[in-house]
Amino acid sequence: MKKYTCAITLICLCLLWFTVFAHACSCPWRGPFLVVAKDAPLIFHGRITRHHPGQSPTMSVFVLETLKGALLDSGMVIQMGDGMQCRPILEGFAPGSEWILAINGPGSKPGDGWALSHCGEYWLRVEKEKVIGSINGTQSQVKQMPLGELKRKIQYPYFHTTFKGRVSQGKRFQHPFGEMFIFILEPIVDGWEIVIKEHGRDENLARLTPPFHFVPNPRYIQCWHLLENPSACQTREYLADTGPDNPREFIFSPEVGKTIDASTMGRSVDTQEVEEVRRFGGGRLTIEEFKLRPMPDGCPVIEWIQFSVHLEGGY
Repeated sequence: MKKYTCAITLICLCLLWFTVFAHACSCPWRGPFLVVAKDAPLIFHGRITRHHPGQSPTMSVFVLETLKGALLDSGMVIQMGDGMQCRPILEGFAPGSEWILAINGPGSKPGDGWALSHCGEYWLRVEKEKVIGSINGTQSQVKQMPLGELKRKIQYPYFHTTFKGRVSQGKRFQHPFGEMFIFILEPIVDGWEIVIKEHGRDENLARLTPPFHFVPNPRYIQCWHLLENPSACQTREYLADTGPDNPREFIFSPEVGKTIDASTMGRSVDTQEVEEVRRFGGGRLTIEEFKLRPMPDGCPVIEWIQFSVHLEGGY
């Protein structure tokens, strides 16, 4: 009988151990907000409205603005923790306080809903249009940043990419990059135009690449640019003696057509606006090989070009 009782006790202890182990969490700190938030499917600015303590603690949050991902409702419930489930405890998020929250990040156990992970800095406190917390430093390093600046860094994180391509006469080439953008070679009558677009917008974000007058712009790849003697083509722009340099350098920004849009103001773009575009991002297209077909008027047809592109930018 004693052996039977001991066996039952051992089984119960094992079941209890497995239950605790299944819910317990031990995870390394993955990094500050701007490092770990990129792996979260949902990021938003929200206000804590109510705590729901108990065996499975949660908190209700009113969503003020979605910064990444999509939501169907402005109200949501987030699963929290009590030292288990790799989630922070409720006490750190007082009702009425505002936060930038990155939800369902690596490490958390969201179950059937949304959860906040404590395996990194997946939350930042919002106070007086500033965010406070481990933004881009060590775990114990508390910093502050203007809320607007953080939003830009979330929506347009730093990127750099290099790729090669080939395009034939009259054909369009495109290549996605930087999560939000598309590089395009848009066919024109005698070549191509370099176009940068943001998903969901028609604006050419590279259209403010200088120079704007008197010499050919590097955004355009035209047949006479590739001639040894450009003067053979009498229809060349500005009757220029040379085309743009190779590689061709251009600049772009998602603010073109939004906060930077001199064309709607009836004036020319100024130097400060050009520099603001340049601070966001730039690219370089190198024409590596090409084939021309001569024409009687001295302006050839570009049958194809082979090229490489390097793009870099973000906040």
